[in-house]
Amino acid sequence: MTNHQIDKFSTPQRQSKIGVLLIFFATLYKLVRGFWAIAAYLIFSSPSAKTWIYIGFGLAVVGILALVYSYVYYQKFLFHIDYKKEVFVLHKGVFSSENTEIPFDKIQQVNTEQSLLQRIANVYKLVIDTAGGKEKEASIMAISKAKANQLSAILMEAKETSETESEIGTENISAKKEKTVWSYKMSLATLLKIGISSNYFRGLAIILAFFSTIYQEFSRWFRDSVVLDEYTNQFSGLSKSISGILVLVTLFLLASIAITMIEVFIKYFNLKLQQTKSRLQVEMGLKTNKKVSLQPRRIQLLQTKTNPIQKKLDLHELKVSLANSEDALQKSKIRIPGLGKSTVDKVHSFLYKAEADGANVVFRSHKILLVRRLFFSLLPVAISWLIWWMVPFMNGYLLLALTGIYTAAICLYQFL
Repeated sequence: MTNHQIDKFSTPQRQSKIGVLLIFFATLYKLVRGFWAIAAYLIFSSPSAKTWIYIGFGLAVVGILALVYSYVYYQKFLFHIDYKKEVFVLHKGVFSSENTEIPFDKIQQVNTEQSLLQRIANVYKLVIDTAGGKEKEASIMAISKAKANQLSAILMEAKETSETESEIGTENISAKKEKTVWSYKMSLATLLKIGISSNYFRGLAIILAFFSTIYQEFSRWFRDSVVLDEYTNQFSGLSKSISGILVLVTLFLLASIAITMIEVFIKYFNLKLQQTKSRLQVEMGLKTNKKVSLQPRRIQLLQTKTNPIQKKLDLHELKVSLANSEDALQKSKIRIPGLGKSTVDKVHSFLYKAEADGANVVFRSHKILLVRRLFFSLLPVAISWLIWWMVPFMNGYLLLALTGIYTAAICLYQFL
């Protein structure tokens, strides 16, 4: 291998200069997160003006020290590729030096992420995911888009070449640009459909957990509310209680749907898929823009998920699990929601290149399984009637109505 070939990232280099500020803000965030309790105490303890002067002086000193630390960290943070040893090298540390070498054949994925702050600074975070570890082995906080794409392409190509025991030519790697086979971009209307049809019970659980902490204030507000009194005064007894519960459930349900829609919008805004001959590029996110490159040989599990409402809207969610260590499957699971059936078929055909004839065989459970499940599901009905026969604990017509509704619902559920 000639020296002319080994020129891309072969010498140690630093992040983008704006990385100093990003490291500084990250350091401040860690300090605030670590000492928020002390800050809250000082705010609510009403310190004197003299104390505030000392606090301001202390914060200024901490800020200067954090800035110095960030600059030194930036200067000592170096990365390069050692083509002879076939490793990616990362050197960092302020008070102690840490040198990390990642062999090409241990690299699983090289992804890029972009937070709001990084988006403003027009830089990317490059994350190298390795096999056998639960945590990300290496990350570069501030790198330009061109360098991030180039380094990602070189490392992923180097990994493939290393596995086939071939030589690496960085000029060919960096110059290699694959043509796009097909692409997909999620529309705003699809995002809204996902938010409305997704599992908003999670949002409901968040709301209930929140209101449980302020239950007394919440109930006092409803008790003192004139509007609610005027609404509920027209009811009495059981009907009044039921109407109040229906109002609360409706409010909670609407709030949970709103929370789910906001969460979906932040996670999956501007979702894009782009397939080339060898990989599928996935990009999404508003708060943190994440870009992942998927290769068929790295896919360990592929799940397709939908619900009756989403099926009617032609919305399907893909869950892709990348091959990693045995106990780290959850770490590398990627969710891609809101895909139409045609797009799902394209992803399937790319990731699993099945033969055209006889590739798919569908198996169903034996009907005896339905009989067994119905037997155990309807057993509580028989027990309830047996107990009622010995000790009538409610009106017989009411019990008949309840068991009838339960039987119809459970039979339909088990059949489906």
